Amino acid sequence: MGELGKRVVVIGSEGHYGVDSTLWTTEDMPNIADYDTAIIDTSSFEPLLEQARIDNTFREANEELLRRISTNLDFVKDRLVHLLHSEGVIYAICSRKYWSSISNYSSVHNYQWSPLPIETVDEHGVTKIVLDGVFEHYFKFVNEWSFYFNTHYNYSSLKAIADFYQNKHFVYPRMVVLAENRYRKPLGLSLFYELHEVTDKRDLKIAIESPSEFFRDESMLLSTSGILHFLPPTTSIDRKEAINLLIEDFLGIPQKTPPPHGIDGVLVPGEGSLKREFKENLAKIEELRAIDSGIQARMDEKTQYKQLLYETGTPLEEICKLTFIALGCKVNDSVEDFILSTCGKEAIVEVKGREGTILRGDGSQLAQNRRNYAIQNDKDMGEVKAILLGNPFRLELPIEERVKKDSFAPHLVRDAKVENMALVSTVELFNAYCAFILGKVSRDDIINRLFSGVGITRLLDPPKA
Repeated sequence: MGELGKRVVVIGSEGHYGVDSTLWTTEDMPNIADYDTAIIDTSSFEPLLEQARIDNTFREANEELLRRISTNLDFVKDRLVHLLHSEGVIYAICSRKYWSSISNYSSVHNYQWSPLPIETVDEHGVTKIVLDGVFEHYFKFVNEWSFYFNTHYNYSSLKAIADFYQNKHFVYPRMVVLAENRYRKPLGLSLFYELHEVTDKRDLKIAIESPSEFFRDESMLLSTSGILHFLPPTTSIDRKEAINLLIEDFLGIPQKTPPPHGIDGVLVPGEGSLKREFKENLAKIEELRAIDSGIQARMDEKTQYKQLLYETGTPLEEICKLTFIALGCKVNDSVEDFILSTCGKEAIVEVKGREGTILRGDGSQLAQNRRNYAIQNDKDMGEVKAILLGNPFRLELPIEERVKKDSFAPHLVRDAKVENMALVSTVELFNAYCAFILGKVSRDDIINRLFSGVGITRLLDPPKA
């Protein structure tokens, strides 16, 4: 994280403190558009391109690697378009521009990553004039230069950005010179673009042919992009130090040298005993975690029965089945209900959860299903019990107030007495299960009440006044 929590990625170098890093040869390039700031360094792959340019044997042997670099260059270019659109900032430490073949049919250049067109002109010198004081510290380490920057814009050279805006707006590139040589050729540049509204093709023609005339109308300006800084390579510090300088100066992240491999073998007095103590504590923590995992599993097994108090639909039906299994009953699925059987008794069970009273219609289908089940299985109606498990007012708390209300509609209660149907609240079932676990009631007592009940059925004796 950079200044004010901004996300920073370095592309082409690793080992920098407080930022993310990736290489051009990686097979899994991160989403650059998800960052606020990107620092670009192409020096890590430029020797490969140079070698491929002059040595066909090397090129053929490394064609897959070169293609991956080319693919990553195109990917980064696409993502940087998004980063500029979101007013992100890009710092690029550059080299002279050159092309290289990566196969018999394709080529690549070391600025292929840039969404804004840039050229370089080979020339050597030492004189520099820094125009932007913000970059003065960086240019102190540029003691000589081997090229200067040049820009030649036309509309086709901005295709990546124009395509991003679906060619609905005009992209007007702008430039600020950071440093120049003695005859005013830029040694460092900041490029950005303005996005202008274009109402018809005639405006677009004027914008392309006479941009200075067209862009006088500031009312056409829609937005301004982020900035891409093109910087020459430093000569008195290496590329990695130059990147660290940018991270420190512009992002406010002090850079530390990563510990070299094997340094852990050097111990400070007292460090060894602390390491042993730390290792022992880790072992204890792992042991406690294993114990905690077992406790958590047992807690989950217990707390799942609370679903009887608030669930509806399939989850409520499943926890009702599990409760009856815990009470020693057998459960078999039916078409719309489930069949409860124990000690030669059978019941067809319907489960309903509502945020109000359980309605008459909730029991009508159960009565029909009971008759159908008896006929299909050649049983007398008296051999098949109907049980409606209802969770009325399921989201109301406290529970004590909920049970004072009419859980089942009056017409449903009357129908239940005719249909040999037990109406049982899932709150009642929860309380009965808890009493069973505590040894306060027997499983047989609960089952007998369930199968003998008609109308509103209690599975426990009411508390004594």
